[in-house]
Amino acid sequence: MSRLSEFLAVERELAHINRARLARHYDQAFETLSLDQVAIAGLDGWQFIANGNNAWEQQYLGQVLLSAETLQAWQQTVERRQAASASINARFAHLIVPEKQAILPHARWPQGSQTVAQTRPALQLLEQIPSGLVYPVERLQSESWRAELCWRGNSHWCASGAWFGFCELMRAVCPELAFDFEHVPLARSWWRHDLLLKYTDEPCFESVISIARRARVVYDNRLMATTGAHVGNHYVLQNEHAPYQTSVVIFGDSYSFDVGFSDLLAAYFGQVHFVWNTMVDFQYCKNVNAQLVLVQSAERYLIRPHPQDLAPA
Repeated sequence: MSRLSEFLAVERELAHINRARLARHYDQAFETLSLDQVAIAGLDGWQFIANGNNAWEQQYLGQVLLSAETLQAWQQTVERRQAASASINARFAHLIVPEKQAILPHARWPQGSQTVAQTRPALQLLEQIPSGLVYPVERLQSESWRAELCWRGNSHWCASGAWFGFCELMRAVCPELAFDFEHVPLARSWWRHDLLLKYTDEPCFESVISIARRARVVYDNRLMATTGAHVGNHYVLQNEHAPYQTSVVIFGDSYSFDVGFSDLLAAYFGQVHFVWNTMVDFQYCKNVNAQLVLVQSAERYLIRPHPQDLAPA
């Protein structure tokens, strides 16, 4: 059995154990909303982000369309980012992380119970913008028979979802490079899941396999730790043993900050700079000799175009 197959089997086994152990919290009636209306229950213990500030489920069902102005703004943003990256001799890609409803739609709604118009913002943008966007939803769906991809009680993908999303990103932006799963740093961890906590005040921890941080932290502004703020967090990972000694800068959110995606990048690339922001600072990318500039965002946030970037001097 390969390391990947063994990992997928253990991850799935842990998911089943955790679901059974915490059944009293996971067995919410179908479509039960959390008290703050942020989480909603699907089938078999699966929990999802509901509408909230981004009207996410309305987006997914095709009830929210991007305006022509918003589509144009996104297209111009991606084109500017591609041009700015080329000007500093870097490659560019924007990774759109699919939401759980898009990966596991039948865990959210019984088959045939909800009509989904294939017009959610990610699909509108992919139709409008010919290159620069990577939306690995089809790859994730194709792996769902053998991989968990997401935790039941968490809004993020789990380690297997991150791996397959990473593979699709690299296939799009670095097709000439090889990425062996043997290099993925894995660890057993105890996690509290963000959606599950919406349904209980109990301190529920689950044993999971996570992507470990094995690269050295050579800079960390510790903004989250010291102020609780999200936007503006910035750290740099260094891995002298990575197979590709190149510099990557990723502007992202929680998926990259502490759910392991930056650490996965740092398993293969010598230096990974993470900045929690939707604005790309191309002068910073130039200063650190970035050869790959990435934007990473959760799908639900595409409803709003990103702000103007900082261009290289």
